[in-house]
Amino acid sequence: MEQIRFALPQENPLRLISYLRKYARQFWLQATTGILYNTVIVAGPIMLGRTIDAAKRLADIGVTPENVRSLLSNAVAFLLVTVFFQYARYVKRWYLRDMTNRIAGDMRSGLLSRVLGYPMEKIDKESVGDLMSRTVGDVEEITATMQTTINETWDTWLLMISYFVVLLYYDWRITLICSIPTPLAILVAESVRHPLYRYSMNARRSAAVVSSHLQKTLNGLTILRLFGREGVERERLKSFNREQMGWNIRQNLLQTGMMPVYASLAALGIIGVIGLGAGRVVSGSWSIGRFTAFLTMFTAMATRTWVAARTFNRFHAAKAAWDRIKEKLGEELPQSKELAPTSDRSIAVPQGINVENLSFTFPGAKQPALEDISFKIEEGDFIGVTGPVGSGKSALASVLTGIYPYSGKILIGGKDLKSLSGAEKCSLFAYSGQDAFLFSTTIGRNITFSEDWDKDSVLPRLNRAVFISALSDDMSLFPQGLKTVVGERGVRVSGGQRQRIALARAIFTGNPVLILDDPFSAVDIGTERRMIQRIRENLKGTTVIIFSHRLASFVNADRVLVLDKGRLVEQGNHEELMQTGGIYQKIFSAQKWMEGEGNEPK
Repeated sequence: MEQIRFALPQENPLRLISYLRKYARQFWLQATTGILYNTVIVAGPIMLGRTIDAAKRLADIGVTPENVRSLLSNAVAFLLVTVFFQYARYVKRWYLRDMTNRIAGDMRSGLLSRVLGYPMEKIDKESVGDLMSRTVGDVEEITATMQTTINETWDTWLLMISYFVVLLYYDWRITLICSIPTPLAILVAESVRHPLYRYSMNARRSAAVVSSHLQKTLNGLTILRLFGREGVERERLKSFNREQMGWNIRQNLLQTGMMPVYASLAALGIIGVIGLGAGRVVSGSWSIGRFTAFLTMFTAMATRTWVAARTFNRFHAAKAAWDRIKEKLGEELPQSKELAPTSDRSIAVPQGINVENLSFTFPGAKQPALEDISFKIEEGDFIGVTGPVGSGKSALASVLTGIYPYSGKILIGGKDLKSLSGAEKCSLFAYSGQDAFLFSTTIGRNITFSEDWDKDSVLPRLNRAVFISALSDDMSLFPQGLKTVVGERGVRVSGGQRQRIALARAIFTGNPVLILDDPFSAVDIGTERRMIQRIRENLKGTTVIIFSHRLASFVNADRVLVLDKGRLVEQGNHEELMQTGGIYQKIFSAQKWMEGEGNEPK
């Protein structure tokens, strides 16, 4: 089976013609068969008319070998012509749908690639529901309209031209007179383009609001149920749906409401053909078969008038969806470097981390999260970072991974973090955050990001990560072991198990710098101690930086950094900080007292 790699066309992806050029083979195959179908199709009514005349001669003159041969030959010719153009129609539709399905894959892949390339400050401002609406609904609208437009280029415009040429040959006067309503219908369709575009754009935006609301509601379903907010959110959804329905009704009414106008204009021409053509039959200048052929072809051409007008309307409505796609594809983003991790560790060999005058502000925030921080970390150090709530721990963890812009310097082996490519950052840092996000797949795949996680070449490394994270202690609780599916966002496992799966994922990478942001908040102290011990014993040579409010983890740390209000206020090992009588000593003493009182699980 052909392996398809979906990607935006290399030439301008903001022009639809670029997608057609990318799939030139499919386009020209469907175009060729479309042209054949819609030119050969005119032979059908002609052969039908001849067959009728041959049958009439047979009835009027009687059965003779010549009359029988004429009837049979015309009937067989009519059958063969019908089979030929129907096969051409099948081939045309096959390659047209194949092409538009590939284009849909390209657009969706391109949109996803563009979003994955966003800087974090932009991702924080995006709505997942809106992106889903564009990626699914808008792309579907564009490709469906593209398919209809190309299809009708052959099935309507070419067919109308083919019939028109033959009709002129039959009788140019009747053809020209009765064809006058056709351009009038097209002009009427063009006159409603602006309201159609406006209604369609508002409908697409309303659909994005509905998608965003559904996404937020489903993600927060447990909280909404606990606080009794289901009814309120249902009412909000009804309101959003009513607004979307209103715009959809306006759009559909305008589109469908114009159909009788187009059909009436087409009918005027058919009535004219019946009246004028009947006169030709009565005068004897036309036979019944000739009149039947002319009427059949003109009716087919005239009824295509409203199809052409409807295609115009659909094109204008779909332009709103295309403008929404172009809005994302046309955004100027920083030059992205290769984001995929690499197994080549030589690209960024850590020789310690040197932070100089680091400052950072979250996108959209007024106050800086970090101010003028400087410290050094030696390769292979076990570093603890702590401080009161809001001190900047998570901010520092995020900045050290390189996903946010910052001021100052973060030097890794003498190289500034800003200068490293995405591949170098992915191969240097392993991160486990406090949210412990899991995908709705097996535990093994969540840790390895691989479908082949159960291969013999992977299992030793996987089992090591599971052991160090203390996830192995709970393995008997999982019905299918590492093959257990954790559910959407990990709902089928406990909070502590989620954190340990996320930690195992970070350890599995084997990256030289391990950044753990509050990794023990959902586990008991006993499990935390086992995890710390296993990390110290099994990850020698790995630089481990743990951000936590629990200070029991830092007793044997090489150094502890204490933050307060975004500034580095203390640093040193446990003994040194306990002697200073500062923030660290006060927090540690308070936690020891609470543990002694039995307020912390042992």
